[in-house]
Amino acid sequence: MRTSRRATLTLRSVALLYLFALLAVPIAVILWRTFEPGIGTFIESIRTPAAIAALNLSLTIVAIVVPLNVVFGVVTAIALARWNVPFRGAVQAVVDLPFAVSPIVVGVSLIMLWGVSGWFGGLQDSTGIRVIFGLPGMVLATIFVTLPFVVREVEPVLQEIGTEQEQAASTLGASSWQTFWRITLPAIRWGLTYGVILTVARALGEFGAVIMVSSGFPGVSQTLTLLVHSRYIDDHNTYGAYAAATLLMGLAIATLLLMTLLDRKRSTR
Repeated sequence: MRTSRRATLTLRSVALLYLFALLAVPIAVILWRTFEPGIGTFIESIRTPAAIAALNLSLTIVAIVVPLNVVFGVVTAIALARWNVPFRGAVQAVVDLPFAVSPIVVGVSLIMLWGVSGWFGGLQDSTGIRVIFGLPGMVLATIFVTLPFVVREVEPVLQEIGTEQEQAASTLGASSWQTFWRITLPAIRWGLTYGVILTVARALGEFGAVIMVSSGFPGVSQTLTLLVHSRYIDDHNTYGAYAAATLLMGLAIATLLLMTLLDRKRSTR
């Protein structure tokens, strides 16, 4: 069925109006209120010890979560695409579970497991490692919510390229590691890169799961998202919240631009 030109223009106008009202207006309001007092006030607000500590903590979590998700995500994707995994449907459902479960539930589950009265609550007494209300708990929460991205970007690529080149390399005497490094990894590099960028974006912006396992103390366990919440709700520092949100938004936009550029490059190839 062919759509008339008027109907096409109407649909496009409605879609653009919806996106403008949902995204452009709130972002414009935040930017306007952030830079209205001047760029110097903004820089001063994001250079406070609490803001610098929050940024460093957010980047630290990303630096820990991304390599772990890359390793286990690639292994899981290879297992699902190449191996005859028992209960394959159940494994697929587990991989997609973070898409369906609320991050708040994730935080509560981690408290039940790693809290003082949880199953593994004695870990802190025996090893001195504090999971809940510390960096390990925030990393675990972020790993859970970002788990599917690498798997869901790499698995379709593995299914598309097939196994012919890998089998040929094995026939010619290549080891499993040589086959992965020289055949499989170059073939999945764009899907893997895309999954890494999505993981970074989600890790930077995660709030629900992290706030449940974080003490929220500035300079101790407060990420950028928690800093925005603390300044706006607890401290009633509206401008400080806008400034921190703008910093977080700048990181997200940079990640989005990188993802767009890589996606275009992947499409051309």
